[in-house]
Parts: sequence; C-alpha cells; structure tokens
Amino acid sequence: MFNVTKLLQTSINLDNQMFEQRDLLIGPSAHLQHAMINLDQALSNLYQVSDNQYELHFGKAVKSNQLQAYTLVLHWALVISARLKWTHLVVLDDEQWQKIQTLEPTTKMVELDKEFLAIKNLLFQSYYTHRQTYFKHAWHLLLKLGLIDYRLDPAKIVATQAELNDLI
Repeated sequence: MFNVTKLLQTSINLDNQMFEQRDLLIGPSAHLQHAMINLDQALSNLYQVSDNQYELHFGKAVKSNQLQAYTLVLHWALVISARLKWTHLVVLDDEQWQKIQTLEPTTKMVELDKEFLAIKNLLFQSYYTHRQTYFKHAWHLLLKLGLIDYRLDPAKIVATQAELNDLI
C-alpha cells in the first residue's frame, strides 16, 4: 500500500524547512496561495513531461522525469492539505485504495487532457470555495493519474520525496 502518511509528514517538514531557510515571514493565507501557485506549476510541468508523444517511446528517461514531476505535484497537494487542515482527506482507507487500484488506466491523450483539466478545476474550486469535497476528488484523480495511468511505483515516489527532502 502507498504510504501517504509518510509522504505527508515529509512534505510538511520540507515546506517548513524551505520557509525557515528563506526566512519568509508571510501569513497563512499567503503561504497557502504560494503552495497553490506551486501546485499549478507542478501540474503544468507534469503535463509537459507526460505529453511529449515522441519521448514516450524512449521509456526510462521520461519515466524518471515523470516520477520527479509527479512527486512534486503530490508534495504541493499534501502541503495544501496540511495548510487547510484537510489531511484527513489524503489518507485513504483500504476500501478507497481498492477502488482506486481497480480503475482502468486512461490511455487516450484526449482523456488524459480531461483528467488534467478536471484536477486543476477541482483544486481551484476547493481553494476558492473552501469545499473539501473538491479537494478530495482532485486528490483521488491525482492518485489515479500517477499510480494507474502512469503506472508509477509507490516505493519510488516515496524515495523521490526523500531525495527532495535531502536537497534542502
């Protein structure tokens, strides 16, 4: 099973370290705003890495870039969940995991495009309306995107997150 709790703890720790090192004295709303902007940029980067049809045929290099880009997306989503005190939405029970793991992977680019748009829409809706259900749906779609559609290894995601933490 994917250890979201460990990722969450690492993301919070990394975010706190980044702000302490930069000695940024911003309030909670500006901190959340900063995290949302970074999440949006990370999603755009993931889309760019994943969208290049020619590179998809080369395999390993793209998977590595995709893994790093996806891990950053998860990082910022987890930071947002912590700042909004919505961490209960990101830790899934066995039934929720089973549901995600039984989903069919999306293989058509047009459908992946729709997934990216849905994720962005849900994240921004959750930000502007403060509705947890939007964030929860976006989180589930993010997990499906990485674990099912891109077939990224959960252990490698956790290892990549740890590498990010070591860079700070």
